[in-house]
Amino acid sequence: MKNSLRKFSVVLAIIAAFLASPFLASAQSGFNPNFIISDSEIQDYRSWTRSEVQAFLDSRGSYLRDYSAEDVNGQIKSAAEIIYDAAERYQINPKFILVTLQKEQSLITDDAPTMRQLEWATGYGVCDSCSTSDPNLARHRGFGRQVDNAAGVMRWYYQNSDQGYIKKKDVPVLIDGQQVIPQSWATAFLYTYTPHLHGNRNFWRIWDTWFSQVYPNGTVFKSASTSDYWLLQEGKRRRFASRAALITRADPRTAITVPEIEIINYEIGPEITFSNYSILQTSSSSFYLVDNDELRPFDSTDTVRRLGYNPQEFIETTEEEISVLQRGTIITASTTAPQGIIYQITDRGNHYYLLKDNALYPIINSRIIETNFNQLKVERHQSSELAQYSIAESFVNFKDGTLLKIRDMNKIYVIEQGRKRAIADNETFLAMGYKQSNVVTVDMSYVASIPEGEPIYLNNRLLSSANKFLGDNEAPVPDIFQTRLPAYLVAEYPSGRIIAGKNIDSRRPIASLTKLLTAYEAVKQNINLNKSTAYNARAHSSYGNPLKLQTGEKIRNRDLLNAVLVGSINNVSRMLAQAASANEQSLIASVNGRLERWGADNTTIADVTGLDENNKSTPRDILKIFTFVTENDTLKTALGKSAYSFRETLNKNNKSSHTVRNTNPLFFSRGLNYKILASKTGYTDEAGGVLAMLVESKANRQRYVVITMGDTNYAHRFDEPNRLAKWAAAGNILISGTN
Repeated sequence: MKNSLRKFSVVLAIIAAFLASPFLASAQSGFNPNFIISDSEIQDYRSWTRSEVQAFLDSRGSYLRDYSAEDVNGQIKSAAEIIYDAAERYQINPKFILVTLQKEQSLITDDAPTMRQLEWATGYGVCDSCSTSDPNLARHRGFGRQVDNAAGVMRWYYQNSDQGYIKKKDVPVLIDGQQVIPQSWATAFLYTYTPHLHGNRNFWRIWDTWFSQVYPNGTVFKSASTSDYWLLQEGKRRRFASRAALITRADPRTAITVPEIEIINYEIGPEITFSNYSILQTSSSSFYLVDNDELRPFDSTDTVRRLGYNPQEFIETTEEEISVLQRGTIITASTTAPQGIIYQITDRGNHYYLLKDNALYPIINSRIIETNFNQLKVERHQSSELAQYSIAESFVNFKDGTLLKIRDMNKIYVIEQGRKRAIADNETFLAMGYKQSNVVTVDMSYVASIPEGEPIYLNNRLLSSANKFLGDNEAPVPDIFQTRLPAYLVAEYPSGRIIAGKNIDSRRPIASLTKLLTAYEAVKQNINLNKSTAYNARAHSSYGNPLKLQTGEKIRNRDLLNAVLVGSINNVSRMLAQAASANEQSLIASVNGRLERWGADNTTIADVTGLDENNKSTPRDILKIFTFVTENDTLKTALGKSAYSFRETLNKNNKSSHTVRNTNPLFFSRGLNYKILASKTGYTDEAGGVLAMLVESKANRQRYVVITMGDTNYAHRFDEPNRLAKWAAAGNILISGTN
């Protein structure tokens, strides 16, 4: 008995060791320019059937779901048929075609694509220096030809990889001035098709968003359109063949209901045919115990009888039916509890163990019993009875897919392969279909004992099909509006469809547009807007547009937020950042991580005010950022105010009242044909004048985002944004190539 207790103490020591050591840091796997996609993935032409391609278009609410056109042979077919037929013809994955349609022309998410987008659907034959009006390109025009050409050229690359201009696997190549060494032929061919980092990063992001594994292993799915239940295991979906097979392994109430298209996104694995703990008998009188994913053979018929199994419960099967199951350890007459029994030790504070195969496995948390072992019986025993068994040094953890919450905290984790993966926020939790009723609450000490895994962030494919952003595609952006500005962009809101622009992917300093990100991150960090923050000159002072404050004076966080966004106050921005996070560097790291997840690849920030010239972005990225920021009602309301007044909650210099005016003077202009709904300005010597502005046309209530960057004329830096906004609001916009 002393030996048993000593081993139990070892288990507790293991937990203590986890508590004493820092958690393992883990970053999301990001874009690797050397490996975008594997050769097996791009050539998996049987990944989806024609009906599954159609189901995908339906699930995305795509314009293409009801679109028909001539195929390469001149026959009228649906878009899904054209995509599927090209995939079959060239043995190229239909998912590659779908991603290319999105990357090049946003055709999966655009509700109203132009004729030009459809006629040059995959960007085949279109290059940086090419014109689509060139008669030599006419043979490639048309949706059917474009799809056929894109799939066909990938197969041609494989068959002609020795051609000099085709980029090669394992051979260094310069892409946009950066050395890339393609680690697959597929990656090399993608750079041959699109010789730019931005386009291929976009391809990877779309592929990863649509087709990567979103849910952790152990997740139980229920199809929204059928009665089927599935288990996600090792990245594959396994269908439960019967209700009994399901309920002996999982509680159906924990299943996540998802669209069928989400389920078919995963490679299919072997069915789960038999109930857990079934006894199977083959025609050759061999007997097996189904033990989760293992098939454990009995060494003899006599062992089956001696262990007390009921012959009337045996299930007859064939060797062929069970051939897909992995063989486990042999069960002999000396094996104790091959299925498992829960031991409750009543004279030792109700410690629990799993007795299985002559060994006792400590169960540190009793909630594991109902989660993992609801089919096993619980027996009450005394500690003196443990001496006959060995006690394992590893303890039983919650099974994969279990949701855990730390008591008195909001953080929720999901268990996968022995690690806890933090669910980033409540938005992610709800989008994934999880329910609070299925969350198991445990103590901090237990959660701390589980190694840290990669956090789970919101994947855009889980969002409603109404949430579409069209600003990322590779289609050329016309410079319709002639302006002295070095960079600008005008886009529809909220779709992000870019109407006109210049140098939209050129990185430039962004000055106080940085404050958009500071404020957004503060809100996402759940800052308490009703609490106050004390000013500290040493920690918060800043040059350039400060609020006059004395150390010790306090301002409500809600007022800090508004002062930052309306008046662009620098020292207040530092107060807000430090109130929301452990320190400014922590908030900056969070912002840069969020930018990566948003796909704002050309944006980084180095401080929270915008004074650092290393805060850089592009008009295209600012469009995306501004769209995200204005989706938040609190931030959008602040950005739409022409002025803001507030009082300090603790004053020391007899000046407690403050009024800040919006730094955009267009708020105070008369006779405009548009209304400003949200605006953020910025200026530094390095950045010049920068502006992000959401306007609404007074004529037709259409909304547009105007982004301007790099205006060196300080005195007239709002002239060009005003001209752009007037031009957009007039409703006379003609997008090049719409007919």
